[in-house]
Amino acid sequence: GGFSQDGKEYLILESMKNRLPTVWSSVMANEKFGTIVTDSMGGFTFSKNSGLNKITNWSNNQVLDNPSEVIYIQNKETLESWSIGINPMPDNKQYKIIYGLGYAKYKHGSKDIEQEVNVFIPNKETVKVSLLNLKNLAPKRKKLNIIYYIKPILGESGLKTSRYIDIKFNQNSNILIAQNKINTEFKEIVYVSSSEKIKSYTGSKKFFFGEGDISNPEGLKKVILNNENSIGR
Repeated sequence: GGFSQDGKEYLILESMKNRLPTVWSSVMANEKFGTIVTDSMGGFTFSKNSGLNKITNWSNNQVLDNPSEVIYIQNKETLESWSIGINPMPDNKQYKIIYGLGYAKYKHGSKDIEQEVNVFIPNKETVKVSLLNLKNLAPKRKKLNIIYYIKPILGESGLKTSRYIDIKFNQNSNILIAQNKINTEFKEIVYVSSSEKIKSYTGSKKFFFGEGDISNPEGLKKVILNNENSIGR
């Protein structure tokens, strides 16, 4: 990695055969909300207090860097799946990471598709934005699924909150809402939405992972997710 010629961006190139020896992170935050992102698209998101009110999980592992927020892409015809970032489902192609002032970009090319994610936190709003751009380089039209995975915490530790997160889906607003039912100090409601229509979801780790894990979840092989809540799961 190294700085761009104008010094405004830090550029990192990675591949499966040329991984960084440790995690490179970038912090983006305003007065009430923020996120830490890493070169492999790991990190986590928080509100008001990064220690006591994590929205998603922070692995705090400088080597493995298991992500708690993943964008999977799937070819609907072949069911071949991969992740935008080098974790958790990499291929042998190159990954380009760009850290700028208030944003992070992830670029990758595979399966005849140019892929780019631009991540940022607005100056005033309590929201994390991920802008995904895909460009088909093949003459044949591709049909893709986009699956967004998060490991919600909504508190200090997943050990305390994992069985008490309530999920509801508002179909009219295309918003998935999550709330920690036992967090008495931070009572915010968290939401996930998309410019594309949300067709299904699941709050069940057992259904999504099955016998696999984050690098090979069985949920990606399902035609549709089961729309289950996460309470007690």
